[in-house]
Amino acid sequence: MKIMYLMFSFTMGGTERLVADICNEMTAGGNEVFLYIVNDLYDDSLLGALDKRVSVFLQKRPAGSGGRIDTMRRVAGFIRKHRVEAVHCNSFDTPELLMLHPILFPKTKIIYTIHGMGQYQAVNRLRRWYRNRICDRIVAISDSVKKDIEAYGAAPRKTVTVYNAINVSKFSTDGRKTFDEKRIVIGNVARIKPEEKGQDILIAAVARIKEKNPAIRCYFAGAAGEGQQEALSKLKEQAKRLHVEENIIFLGNVEDIASFLHTLDLFVLPSRSEGFGIALVEAMASGVPCIASNLNGPAEIMGDETYGLLFPCEDAEALAKKLAYAIDNYGECLKKAEKAAVHVRQTYGIDDMCKKLLQIYKGN
Repeated sequence: MKIMYLMFSFTMGGTERLVADICNEMTAGGNEVFLYIVNDLYDDSLLGALDKRVSVFLQKRPAGSGGRIDTMRRVAGFIRKHRVEAVHCNSFDTPELLMLHPILFPKTKIIYTIHGMGQYQAVNRLRRWYRNRICDRIVAISDSVKKDIEAYGAAPRKTVTVYNAINVSKFSTDGRKTFDEKRIVIGNVARIKPEEKGQDILIAAVARIKEKNPAIRCYFAGAAGEGQQEALSKLKEQAKRLHVEENIIFLGNVEDIASFLHTLDLFVLPSRSEGFGIALVEAMASGVPCIASNLNGPAEIMGDETYGLLFPCEDAEALAKKLAYAIDNYGECLKKAEKAAVHVRQTYGIDDMCKKLLQIYKGN
């Protein structure tokens, strides 16, 4: 089958890494795969992780420059030229690039995935109508996201849940760090975007437990994207103000996430908004004890607290208490983590996800 993945950008992030894994899995399954990236925002190392058989097209439109009509024309021409059978949109506004679909490529299936909670609330009525009309299926990454988008106008007859997934072969519990209560290492993997990813909440929590754990370290793996340099500076200022600047380390982009996870005692997802949590699933697959915001998406993954610990969203004091509990009861948390690793392998494998997507692409 000829499948095209349509993205505005392809920088190092959870959604982009997922799309790379999907492209590779679909290619390995004998499909002809195209990745069309509109803007000039892409990561060479992420492109390098793609199977050589994936056909990549870089339009290189300057980000924020407009030119949507020209892009619509170019996308339509690409689809017609390559006789694409299914277009899968994974960037939020990409369906609007397919307005020529009814005229120029009416037989092509249009699939659209929503990757976060609360996003559809901002979509006006006309755009909701358009997406319901043009999309053959609207995919939600969790049941929580499905309920959310349907509440804000996505047609229930077209919505379906397909959980995000990971390439489980990349993650292993072997080589995990040996616990040392005198040198606790906490980690987080996310773009620097505190209004969504909550890095400031974790910094505040670390400050609360530092007195009892003075050698604690907290590593943030993730780059500051376009327009987020000021946010990174504010996080560093917060760490200095709370006297934890030596305990908080910003690593920037980390390519080898699997190796990074093996350096951790605890993984924390302090997000303010999260429809799923790819990084959380990766940490669980690695057997790292996890603590996450009690949002619908992470709670769904964690089976409430079957596979880890949850804390009330935005409550740094509550997170500090969960961190202290995990440190004092590490053996108990490690048992949860071992169950979590098995659960992830059974539930969130990229091969199963791609089988479900392929059925959707074929109209089943």
